[in-house]
Amino acid sequence: MPTLSFTRLRRRPVHDSEGALVGTLEDLLVLPLGFRPQVTKFTLRRPDREEWILPWSLVAEMPEATDLPIRLRLPLRDLKPAAPRPEEVPLGKTVLDKKVVDTARKKVVRVNDIELAESERALQVVGVEGGLRGLLRHVRSEPLAERLAAILGKSLPHDVVPWEVIDPIETELSRARRQAVYTKLAKLHPADIADIMEELTPGERAGVLAALDEATAAEAITEAEPEVQASMVQMMEPEKAADILEEMEPDEAADILSDLPEAKAEELLKTMEPEEAHEVEGLLGHEEDTAGGLMTTEHVAFRPSLTAAEAIRRIRDEAKEAETIYYLYVTDPQGRLRGVFSLRELILAEPAQRLEQIMHTDVVSVRPETALREVAELQTKYNLLALPVVSGEGELLGIVTVDDVLNLILPMIWKKRAVKKFI
Repeated sequence: MPTLSFTRLRRRPVHDSEGALVGTLEDLLVLPLGFRPQVTKFTLRRPDREEWILPWSLVAEMPEATDLPIRLRLPLRDLKPAAPRPEEVPLGKTVLDKKVVDTARKKVVRVNDIELAESERALQVVGVEGGLRGLLRHVRSEPLAERLAAILGKSLPHDVVPWEVIDPIETELSRARRQAVYTKLAKLHPADIADIMEELTPGERAGVLAALDEATAAEAITEAEPEVQASMVQMMEPEKAADILEEMEPDEAADILSDLPEAKAEELLKTMEPEEAHEVEGLLGHEEDTAGGLMTTEHVAFRPSLTAAEAIRRIRDEAKEAETIYYLYVTDPQGRLRGVFSLRELILAEPAQRLEQIMHTDVVSVRPETALREVAELQTKYNLLALPVVSGEGELLGIVTVDDVLNLILPMIWKKRAVKKFI
């Protein structure tokens, strides 16, 4: 399907059916619905600078040559300006020079041009163009650049993103289709969403997060860099930010709140549900690079008298909120840690076996003040995916998962290698 460039259409003269000048094309109005938005009207500037909006169905001829005028079906005397519908949006104003998310390549693209195509007498938006060629066309320097590239034996690539993989960043276009906004972005892996968010301004991030559901937003924020996490949460409305923090693991929420100004952190804690806020507050008292600062309180613990069959039933009912169920812990009525067993051992046990018969009593554990380095060494030495944190009285306070340790250890290693490389 041959395509047309929006920047080559814009400012072209528009003639009526008798060849008289009506004005110059300024913008296209589209209905932002469906697979490819359809152009419904266009804006033109009259010679006296008055602005008219006319139905696109009045266009009779649109020559490929940019020096030829667009021709209408009616004479000037029969043309009647039309009012735009509330759901119609101006394409150039809302998309050109704006950012969009290319969900196929998982990156942010600035729109330098818009690709259109005619299909069954309708004009549709089929893609956007970023890159150097689109920018040169936008500033009307493409022909000169092509000649220079040809002399050098080079070519100017087309960086076109199909419309079906695009999510606009909070513009009039995205607001117009609020019900479907960011549906493509939300399907990406949280780490990819985080990378995309880091390319946006704080205001743009806030707009995207406000449109995502709380669970998706929470997962994306936890994958972002710490300074970006704090910026994201600080820019949101307190109610939305509190809802997102409640979706996170308590340790992740505590890490973010610890990076916020004290007044803001207190405001969000007061906005959160009391139970979730209490868990997070309990973790805020620990230093970030200690077991207490790293641990999550979302773990699974059972009484020793429980049978394997009863434990499996409880896991099905209650373990959805746990960060990991690979290790399961046994505590006494006072909450003191008495043993540990793996999910594999539980599945292989006889249904009537009591947990005290299958648990291991020599549990490797740490205190809340244990330093990050020692936690990492113990997890490495004993090949542990999670490490329990206990109080001085032996009460199980939480667990430190290996991914939380790696998130802190790996950046340190990369920084050390980078320093050595350039010394």
